[in-house]
Amino acid sequence: MKKFILSIFSVCLFTLAHSQENEYQTIGDFTNIKISGFGGPVMSFTQIGGDFVHMMGGGGGVIINNLFLGAYGMGKTNEIAFKNNPDNVMVFGHGGFWAGYTFTGHKAIHPVIHAQIGWGSIMEYQSGWQSHSITPEPLSTDNVLVFNPTAEIELNFSRFFRLGGGVTYNLVYNTDNVYTSRDFAKPGFFLSFKFGYFR
Repeated sequence: MKKFILSIFSVCLFTLAHSQENEYQTIGDFTNIKISGFGGPVMSFTQIGGDFVHMMGGGGGVIINNLFLGAYGMGKTNEIAFKNNPDNVMVFGHGGFWAGYTFTGHKAIHPVIHAQIGWGSIMEYQSGWQSHSITPEPLSTDNVLVFNPTAEIELNFSRFFRLGGGVTYNLVYNTDNVYTSRDFAKPGFFLSFKFGYFR
């Protein structure tokens, strides 16, 4: 009887050791990866050619641990005169990719760095163009590339809402019309409202 019990015990030990050796293995350990997402409105206050400008839009993305990747779109909301032609108005908007990194996101107040990398247009319209029932064709259009690096301080109001505010710098390239890159190369204030699930 003792030999029988000893044999059963040996078989159990061998089976356990063998199963551990054959445990499913992967190239990397993905058990600590946290994936979630967010979306919400964003805005900035800056200057174009010496004129105050308010940009408004929205964006969102996927959060992988502390890194986020997504997309955005923004447009100028206030009216300013077109450079060298005060009888007309300037319209500006851009959109594209949005990427950033959140430091110590589990803390109530923490820093964030991110950048908007996209493309857009500088357009010239006659004054009062918004009163038309049908949007008229712009008098001129200049397609540009945009890169806006930003540093924010973010506040965790809850697991579902974060408010961020910080400094951005507007860089616009490939201008070939009246405006130049220097007209856009100004610091500004960036404000973001992120709704999602933050882990």
